Amino acid sequence: MIQTCQLDNGIRVILEPVDYTEVVSIGFWQLHGSRDENKSERGYSHFLEHMLFKGTSKRTVYQIASEVERVGGFLNAFTEKELTCLYCTLPGEHRSLAIEILSDMITNSILNKEEIEKEKLVIINEINSIEDNPDEKGHEFYLEQMWKDHPLSRRITGKISQIRQITRCELMDFFKERYNSLNIVITASGKLIPDEMLNLLQKKLPNGRSSNFHADRTPPVRHLSWKLIRDKFQQIHIYSGICYSIPGIIKQYFKELVFSTLFGESMSSRLFQRLRDNEGLCYTIYTFRTYYSDTALWTIYANTLPESVPKFLNALNKELKRCLLEPPDKREVENAKSQIKGNLTLAREDMENRMKRLMRQYILTGQVLEYKESLHLLEEVLPEDIYEVIERIIKPNNFNLLVYGSRKLKSLNCTGYNF
Repeated sequence: MIQTCQLDNGIRVILEPVDYTEVVSIGFWQLHGSRDENKSERGYSHFLEHMLFKGTSKRTVYQIASEVERVGGFLNAFTEKELTCLYCTLPGEHRSLAIEILSDMITNSILNKEEIEKEKLVIINEINSIEDNPDEKGHEFYLEQMWKDHPLSRRITGKISQIRQITRCELMDFFKERYNSLNIVITASGKLIPDEMLNLLQKKLPNGRSSNFHADRTPPVRHLSWKLIRDKFQQIHIYSGICYSIPGIIKQYFKELVFSTLFGESMSSRLFQRLRDNEGLCYTIYTFRTYYSDTALWTIYANTLPESVPKFLNALNKELKRCLLEPPDKREVENAKSQIKGNLTLAREDMENRMKRLMRQYILTGQVLEYKESLHLLEEVLPEDIYEVIERIIKPNNFNLLVYGSRKLKSLNCTGYNF
């Protein structure tokens, strides 16, 4: 059974014991990301995430890595627009080691000046790799066109010029301000004993740094855009989507999940079958959902040849229109629900996935569901619920479009959908 509680120092903890596994995955989440940086801090969240691996007052860089790897586990981390996560997955019998090292990294990192200078080169290489990746670069342009200079449109890594200017003093101030008990949520799934875990966390994370930092967020304003950007790449990458209000209740989340699954999140979806398999207009096509604290984003992505763009956009227009004229029937809805149920079953075997799911649900809706509760809500989704989702979000004047890539494409010859 999933347990949610709070340590004496204010840190929130969500634990999910799983009795049939020998693995545990533990995540230390910070309730801030690149969105929450001011003008002089661009790239700090991501840079600091890297620096947490570069030595503490107790451990060297090598010791941080080797102590986990010698028992067959691994450490990793990632930075998002609104969250930063440091996590460890390893055999459950070594869960105390994971807590010891994760706690050490977020409380005792020394941010060595020489390591900072070396890591600048690593981050600059990472930024350059994005410049060579049309998928990621196109997505950045897509967000910039939709939200202009809003913090959600900024790249998580920051720019090269901003990375070069980072100093140890400023980074340490950022670290002390952001990494405190008021901003931490810990999730864990797998082989664990809740009382034991809470006692360990209580010992390793004493009442320490606390600040008044609070993520003061302003919702983005959407700017309607239908744009072509040419670049050095051969293919064309297409991003088309809408932003809308976040699902305030968990039931709404499952309705949107079923709709997006049957429309574009699999090979059997409407988009893949019509535009890829039936008409051969693209190589890749799918939809994906992105949820933030104050807005949601639903996006269609595809890549295609320059000469196929007019036919592709026309076919996509028709498929969006068909959503309204021929909404999904009971069979489509049931197939999508069955697919999601199967995905949930497979995901249950992955403790890292389960650990992350605890946080995703908590941060989106303020609650975490047991597996059976999720299945129950999924089973409650009916065709009429999908009609409601379609009528709410599938409107021609709701969509942005970015067409990005080859210089061979001279113009779009259209300025919006017309269904």
